[in-house]
Amino acid sequence: MDINNLTITQVQQLIEEEKNPQNVLEYRDVYDQIVSSLVYSAHTYRCQVIDRIRNIEYDFLVHTTPLETQFSLSLMFTENHYHLIRFDFGENLRHTNYVGTDHEEVIVGSHVHYNASPNKYDPKNVIPIGEIEEFKNIELIKDAFLEYIKYTNIKERSDT
Repeated sequence: MDINNLTITQVQQLIEEEKNPQNVLEYRDVYDQIVSSLVYSAHTYRCQVIDRIRNIEYDFLVHTTPLETQFSLSLMFTENHYHLIRFDFGENLRHTNYVGTDHEEVIVGSHVHYNASPNKYDPKNVIPIGEIEEFKNIELIKDAFLEYIKYTNIKERSDT
C-alpha cells in the first residue's frame, strides 16, 4: 500500500484493519512501544507504534490546550506526516470544506480529518464529529481518550 497516494477506500480499510487486525499485535509489544517512546513537549503527548504486519510506523498524538474541552487526538504516518485520522474537539472550532467552490461549507465545532495533509494550507474536507456515533456527545479530553481506545480496539489481552 502506497501511503503517499491513498484513496478514501484505502484510508477506511486501513483504519478498519488497525481497529480489528486479523493478526492481533501483542498487547505487551504495543504497550512497550508506547512506554519506551512516550514524550510530552509543547502541549503534546507523542509516542510511536509500529504496525509490524503492514510495516507502517505511526505517531500517536494527543495535543492538549489549557481548555480541557479543546484538544486533538490523531494517528499520523511517521513517514509522510499525513494524519490517517485526526479528531479535533472544541465547540468554537471552524473549518471550511470545499474552499473556493460553489459548495463551500463552514463546519463549526468538533470534526474529523481523514488522510489529512501536514500542510495547513492544503484544502481539506472534514466530517462533523456528530456524524460518528461513538464521539457525538464528547466534550472532555478524558472521555474522548477512553472512547478513542474503545473505537480503535486498543485493549489488554486477557491472558497477560
